[in-house]
Amino acid sequence: MKIILLTLSVWLCQASAIDLKDCKRPPLRNGFLVPWQHIYDHGTKVSYGCNKGLKPVVETWWGELLCGNGEWSHTPHCVPESNCIAPVVPHATPKPSQVSYPNNSIVTFVCDKGYEFELQLQEKQAACENGEWGPLPKCQRKRNACDAPSHVPNALIKHPYRDTFDEGETITYLCKEGYEFEGKDKSTCAKSTWDHTPKCEPKAEGPPISRVTECGAYPSVKNGKLDISDFALTFRCYPPYELRGPQQVMCLRGQWSEVPVCVGQRHLFLTQMNV
Repeated sequence: MKIILLTLSVWLCQASAIDLKDCKRPPLRNGFLVPWQHIYDHGTKVSYGCNKGLKPVVETWWGELLCGNGEWSHTPHCVPESNCIAPVVPHATPKPSQVSYPNNSIVTFVCDKGYEFELQLQEKQAACENGEWGPLPKCQRKRNACDAPSHVPNALIKHPYRDTFDEGETITYLCKEGYEFEGKDKSTCAKSTWDHTPKCEPKAEGPPISRVTECGAYPSVKNGKLDISDFALTFRCYPPYELRGPQQVMCLRGQWSEVPVCVGQRHLFLTQMNV
């Protein structure tokens, strides 16, 4: 048994190694790679540098690449030393977005959703000056923004993940198959708090009945009146009219069930004659 397991383990390792692709030498103008090869094995790390007067588009004067299943971790570039590499401002995006910017370039920053500039009169631009950026702006969280909504069992949110949401933003939840909402499927950010946390409950046998307040405006019946309870509307007709249809109307999956009508004696007589 031990021999069989060992053989199987070796075979699995060999199969995994065969599936992982090598990397071709990455293109690099005006620079050099160490080691310099035509083909690199999966998992190989390669260092690169640039010729005199140039620099890599990374924070240091040399860069490093990693071969992963036929793809390099990034594409190496050598740019003039007077260029600036892409600026990093937490919770902000530079416009235009580039890997490097020529000397004297100016970029404009846009804060992410849920964030705003630390000072409203703060300069929202930065200039590249001989390889260095001038003062960069700062983006801070908005006063009434909300954190990402807390986890709801058996549910997902119909929006990309963000750690911050603007006040007034509304998100929509989705229940997994076999579950349905108890109440609303939406929640709105208000003063740093989500106004509603939905629940996804297992679907019950038969039609789900909700409170009548979940179906919106109550239906009306001409020549009749209704009595309201938590889960049903009960209709009655004024004399001499008579009720045709169900006496009670319920809220099913957000829609009203069949609504009755109040008919007069002449209408009933004509209906019976037609039958």
